[in-house]
Amino acid sequence: MADDPRNIPDPQDTPGATPEAASRTARTGDPTPSEEISAQASPAPLPVPWYRRPLFWGILLLLLALGVFGWLLWKQWQAAGAEKKAQEDALAAQLARNAEMDAYLAQLRALLKEDPCVIKEKLAQLPPPPGGALDIVPQSQPGEPLRIPSDAASQAPAVTPQKTPARPGSMAQLLEQATVFVLARQPQGLSMGSGFFISRRHILSNAHVVGNASQAFVISKATGGVLQATVRHRTQSDGRDFALLELPADAAISPLAFAPGVERTQRVSAWGFPGAVTNDDPKFMALLQGHEASVPEVVYTEGVVSVILERTPPLVVHTATVSQGNSGGPLVNEQGQVVGINTFIKLDDASYRQSSIAIAVSSITAYLQETGVRFEQSPAAPAPQQAPGHAGQKGVKP
Repeated sequence: MADDPRNIPDPQDTPGATPEAASRTARTGDPTPSEEISAQASPAPLPVPWYRRPLFWGILLLLLALGVFGWLLWKQWQAAGAEKKAQEDALAAQLARNAEMDAYLAQLRALLKEDPCVIKEKLAQLPPPPGGALDIVPQSQPGEPLRIPSDAASQAPAVTPQKTPARPGSMAQLLEQATVFVLARQPQGLSMGSGFFISRRHILSNAHVVGNASQAFVISKATGGVLQATVRHRTQSDGRDFALLELPADAAISPLAFAPGVERTQRVSAWGFPGAVTNDDPKFMALLQGHEASVPEVVYTEGVVSVILERTPPLVVHTATVSQGNSGGPLVNEQGQVVGINTFIKLDDASYRQSSIAIAVSSITAYLQETGVRFEQSPAAPAPQQAPGHAGQKGVKP
């Protein structure tokens, strides 16, 4: 297509352009020097640095947030793992303690089936597992704790001799004033049990109640407070389990008399201070805190003689309920006469039945005769006379 002469610029119209330059531009189409200078004066835009780009900082902040979140999760996981390990260790330790206690209880149950003398010997060889011993002295009550004498204890305080008291009018009053609460310190802790006056100066209890202690404390409603007694004699030979305590002077009490014997089906009652009841007695708590005028209540249970085991020594099996703490307490007939001394119990694991066992009166009186202590024994009741002509029908009127 032919160029339109009207579109060709006039070289004379371009300022500063010579006719030759204008003619050359028109022929070749190359830019003029002024156009080249203008093009060189405006450079191309530079690229934005990476650290000034928003996308970079957005990615960096996102990675930082993810790192902090991951660190928090890791710390929480570590804390949870440590807590779980601590709980597992505590559970393992508790299971181990439970296993030790189960083994200890199994050994104690096995001991209950042994003879009294064997129980005493083997019990000293069975210390309770760590944490198994209980502190029976409460710490929340005010007052001065009761001081229990040890083998190297101080001398007994002087006791003023008392006048002979009037005999109590009822069997309950007689047993309440003659049955005493016995406290003695042993290597494994404080030992508690029962005892009873056989004379105004002497008290009979079990040897396993006082253990190896040379002195003990006794108290009853008739003593007027705590009395310190000396363990004069003890024996655990030939199945016997006796301890003889002696006061510095006579006490104002009426001692118990011994029955001439004991028979099957005879009604009996046990007197003493079983721990299951005494430990909940506020007077006992006050006594342990130093209030010597507080006397725990003596506990009474009744039953019948089931059988008399003719062995050495003879044992009276009866149905009056006794428990730990009754040891050394009297077993009496309906006249208040001693027919035995409660010494131990036996448990039948199969039937969950308990047998209460006392050493018979004949063994007690033989022991007291050996020690030379005077005591009172009631005479045997005369046999009922039969009516003439009615032989073989005892007690039947014509």
